[in-house]
Amino acid sequence: MNNDKSTPFVTVSIVSHGDSEKVLRLLESVRLFEKTNLIQVILTDNLGRELPDVDNSSWHSLKILRNERSRGFAKNHNRAFQLAEGKFFCLLNPDVVFLQPVFIQILRQIETSQADIIAPLVVDSKDRVQDSFRDLPTPIEIILRRLPGFTFGSTIVEPNKVIRPDWLSGLFLLMQKETYQKLNGMNEKYRFYFEDVEFCTRARLMGLKLLVDTAIRIQHDAHRASRKNLIYLLWHIQSAIRFFTSPIYKEAQKRK
Repeated sequence: MNNDKSTPFVTVSIVSHGDSEKVLRLLESVRLFEKTNLIQVILTDNLGRELPDVDNSSWHSLKILRNERSRGFAKNHNRAFQLAEGKFFCLLNPDVVFLQPVFIQILRQIETSQADIIAPLVVDSKDRVQDSFRDLPTPIEIILRRLPGFTFGSTIVEPNKVIRPDWLSGLFLLMQKETYQKLNGMNEKYRFYFEDVEFCTRARLMGLKLLVDTAIRIQHDAHRASRKNLIYLLWHIQSAIRFFTSPIYKEAQKRK
């Protein structure tokens, strides 16, 4: 990594929806394993005054954006990107925990042109691999996942296998700053669901390469909010309809 203090190597964008404790835990886990003086952190307080002030002394820089009104996933990260100074840009969920050094290892895949957008393997607190990477979804698949009795089975990953999925979960997406800019960021017509699917689909249609680095792990326990909260379910349905009726999806289906 570049040791020039004037320019951060990685800009991390984290959006909190009342997740102050999780944000602080995430930052502490990053601080344990990464060279934080090379990391610019942009925290978005989506509730306005929920996040406390955070000590920025160990980071290259740290800025908190406090929203006057709640914004969606895409709009929050796009806004943070306008302030990004790093060579690389990383979208990161507040409920992620670093278990080991991440950035140096997986950035090598980008710098050697193995990937344009990359993520580590995601496991839960019981070390079970999560379905944070998937094939292009279909309407039938989404319906089946909503039916009573559906269970999320375990994901089997072969050791050292290279995984090139159709899309990566937005809980961790790392790329060059120019890549995010080339894609014009996240699509702000979506709200909390399918932004990552649509973003990665557009990336693949542009010839960009997606990769899961199975040698690196981070921890995340899925909440499945749309299975518990009606408003989240409605947002999920709206986003699904928007994606499945979009020209992007139709073109991706043609190329399958």
